[in-house]
Amino acid sequence: MNRAVVLLQTVISLILLLFFPSGSAARQPDENWISELKELERIWVYDGSGIHNVGNLQLHVTNWGCFGSYPNSPYATRDYPSAQWPANSGVEYLYIAGLWVGAKKGGIAAVSTGAYDTEFQPPNRSKDPGEIAVIYSANSNSYGGIRFPRPADDDKDGLIDEDPLDGKDNDRDGKIDEDFAGISNQMFACWYTDDQENATSTYPDHSPLGLYVHQESYQWEDEEFFDFVGIDYQIIHYSGTSSLDNVYVGFFADGDVGHRDTEKYAQDDATCFYRGVQCTMKGDVIWPVEVSVAYTFDKDGDGGEAPGYLGIVFLGHKIDPLGITAPSGVGLTSYQNFSGDQPFEYGGDPSNDSERYILMSFDGYDRCQDVPRDYRMMMATGPFDELMPGDTLTLQVAVAIGRGRNGMLETAAKAASVFEGNWFNIDGNPQTGINGRETPVPGPVTMDPDTCDSDFTQESAMRGEYLWINLDCDRERQLWNSKCPKGDATPESYMTGVDGKESHINWLVGTAPPPPGIRIVPGDGKVTLLWNNFSEEALDVSTLEKDFEGFRIWRADEWKRPIGTTEESGPGKELWKLIEQRDIRNGYGNDFEYRYPFSEGGLEYQPLAGLDEKEEMLDIFTENIYHYPLDTVPCPPGLTDAECDTLEALARYRIGFEGGQKYYKYVDTEVLNGSRYFYAVTAFDNTGKYGEPSSNFQLVVPSSSGTSCLSGEKNPHDIYVVPNPVTRESLEPWELGKNMNDPSGIKVEFRNLPLCRSTIRVFTISGDLVDSIEHDGSSGSNYWDLVSRNGQEVTSGIYLYSVRNDFGNYVGKFVVIR
Repeated sequence: MNRAVVLLQTVISLILLLFFPSGSAARQPDENWISELKELERIWVYDGSGIHNVGNLQLHVTNWGCFGSYPNSPYATRDYPSAQWPANSGVEYLYIAGLWVGAKKGGIAAVSTGAYDTEFQPPNRSKDPGEIAVIYSANSNSYGGIRFPRPADDDKDGLIDEDPLDGKDNDRDGKIDEDFAGISNQMFACWYTDDQENATSTYPDHSPLGLYVHQESYQWEDEEFFDFVGIDYQIIHYSGTSSLDNVYVGFFADGDVGHRDTEKYAQDDATCFYRGVQCTMKGDVIWPVEVSVAYTFDKDGDGGEAPGYLGIVFLGHKIDPLGITAPSGVGLTSYQNFSGDQPFEYGGDPSNDSERYILMSFDGYDRCQDVPRDYRMMMATGPFDELMPGDTLTLQVAVAIGRGRNGMLETAAKAASVFEGNWFNIDGNPQTGINGRETPVPGPVTMDPDTCDSDFTQESAMRGEYLWINLDCDRERQLWNSKCPKGDATPESYMTGVDGKESHINWLVGTAPPPPGIRIVPGDGKVTLLWNNFSEEALDVSTLEKDFEGFRIWRADEWKRPIGTTEESGPGKELWKLIEQRDIRNGYGNDFEYRYPFSEGGLEYQPLAGLDEKEEMLDIFTENIYHYPLDTVPCPPGLTDAECDTLEALARYRIGFEGGQKYYKYVDTEVLNGSRYFYAVTAFDNTGKYGEPSSNFQLVVPSSSGTSCLSGEKNPHDIYVVPNPVTRESLEPWELGKNMNDPSGIKVEFRNLPLCRSTIRVFTISGDLVDSIEHDGSSGSNYWDLVSRNGQEVTSGIYLYSVRNDFGNYVGKFVVIR
């Protein structure tokens, strides 16, 4: 493409707003910008909570229109995995990526982006206190998240999935998020707009389009599917009175490939595009799927350290069967790659809305770029003739990764297969979705309902009627003529709209039972795991049957926080060890029964053992629930809310009512105080599908039991420091990789501390205050990172410490040897 010619023919360049090159040369927001952002009363989520980590690709999710964490930049997110693969390896494949939406507004081109410009933003909390636009998390079995093919009307109001996961009462029934579609093992949902005041003031030359975006992203824990993340956008023109014309939707990605420890690893990448049919397994059948993917990779593989290819798979978007207001079928219209090393007209980065719109609206594909450089890529589709106020556009993509190009294409095919889902007869009418005709076209209309059959016929539908057509016949014919082995398949095997199946359900995967809800309690020389029976009650999405078989208990030791990882992203797969497995005694698996009391060696746990008159209270709750099953039982005086919630769950389980729970318990005594342990409880089914520990983990640190704050009950001189003396060798068990919030990566531990609020002060031998630490009294341990209150690592020497509270004061000492 000769962009110089296109540029001269179509635009006059706008004023450059902000310069956003990429990778190690990227626009670097200064610390003042970050501080200002933190001070705003906003709902920006950058605390590491939005990390897809149940699979092998760890992808950072934001609620301002982009994916990735800006590695090696001053951004507050920089230490989190960006698109790290394999998980916890420190090898990244993405700097930043995000949604682009372009349109003509009053004849002028405008493009709203999530990267690099942050024109998509959550609302200002102080100005809109009711607008809680955080990142919401769920899974396929979350409350309110039941979806087809299971009975999907969660709130029994006759509607299905009418209340998306966004913190709002969308159906105005007084309930929030009680009927949404829970898609995967790990699902994040958020929303944002492109016309927040902060965005318009930051980018004054950008004209916002008035868009509200609901974003969802999905990841599965099954090894077959855990190398990609699916992304689904619902884009609504919610603001303004006039239409947006010639609309394009797209996805931008700045793929930087290399280990975080490697200098300038973004500078030797390459990028390309692939479109074709790939063969993948769909159940027990080899299935052809159409794949459109733009990808990036490290040109030399960094000596084998970065062998992966990162692909952005274009999966779906809004279509118009007649091809008038939107493309008639799913497909890319534009793939462009560019680099900040060049001016825009010669293949460099776009710097304003006009240049971005040129890229999105250009009908064609750039050639592959294999000269090592720092590249970006953008894919788009359109035009959508107009977007009226209230209209919705959709876009579905996947971030997929695999070893080499072939491995990436295999993952992309899996993502396309999962998005493709299946067809179902939801309306119960066997006359809809027949003879390959799956798409209703409203009348009045006259057309050939199936251009793939041998007969040319014209059929009509009057106003108020529908004509069912075979919209995807070309695709069906392409799949049948593909290179994939056919086995016993016939052409009808690849047809949609047969046997009355008129409804397409996307994002469909049958997986292992979901993990239970867990609580991990650290103790003195032990860790207690508590969990519920959630996994046992879940239905398999493909069979609609309970297929639970048993639980697995996992522990990960010796995690050192490798670069680019956090407590939220968790330990690498190689650190997880299976420490216990229990199942149903039924002739399948280990036959190590778990369903008998904990006191007898089983896992069943009876909570509230110390509650006075527990059985009497349980009888009262049971009686109330039996007569008023839809109401919450009032909490009697003298009980906490937590105790009442547990009693209600036990009572509901006793009589088999919805919301009932039973509980399980496991105690691990093979632990050391002060060490860091990750635990997970997962489930497996009777077909051999196993949950992964990365889907349900928590970090705990066993600690000393502490001393009483009341004088005379325990000798306060038991307080001590570990290790002592402090040397490089003795610190090794506590050492973690450094990050922005932990500049030293090392700790000393104060043990046997008072179980009440206290202040720990550290002094030099000459009495100068080095640091002060507040102890909340929740455990007998606390930590110090050997960094002074002035931000400097302490030197060798003898240090004194005092522990002071309302009950007394204790002074001790320890030695640091550098």
